[in-house]
Amino acid sequence: MIKLFIVVLSLLAGAASSTQGVFNGYWKEELDLKSILLVNSLVVFALVAIFYMITSNNGIKIPMEKLDFSILVGGVCGFLIIIAFAISFPVIGALATSLLFIIAFLATSMLYDHFAVLNLVQRPISLEKIIGFILVIAGTFLSLRSSL
Repeated sequence: MIKLFIVVLSLLAGAASSTQGVFNGYWKEELDLKSILLVNSLVVFALVAIFYMITSNNGIKIPMEKLDFSILVGGVCGFLIIIAFAISFPVIGALATSLLFIIAFLATSMLYDHFAVLNLVQRPISLEKIIGFILVIAGTFLSLRSSL
């Protein structure tokens, strides 16, 4: 049951990512990118704070001696994703942006799994994974060859 939940959650995250790109791209044209980034940041901050308050038993526990700059990587990546989607969706479209995003996502994820980055379970790159990745690239080319 947990695996089914994880699959559904992952699918929802993909749909949310595309939906966020569409809305950010639309509002970037109506307002401006700085305003969109500010609103996104405030909404994410508020929702994370609410989630933390609901799920935390003993208050905030951030051991300052264990923190380093790498804790900021997730936020920087989120910023990059929001900017890239807001700029790319209106220009090249949702499908093109998403397919290019997926190619980079898969390539990076394969490397992270292969090298067991940050304590991931090591899952070596195999011939099947390489063939699957090549098929994704070929499908992307077929889908986008007339639009880019």
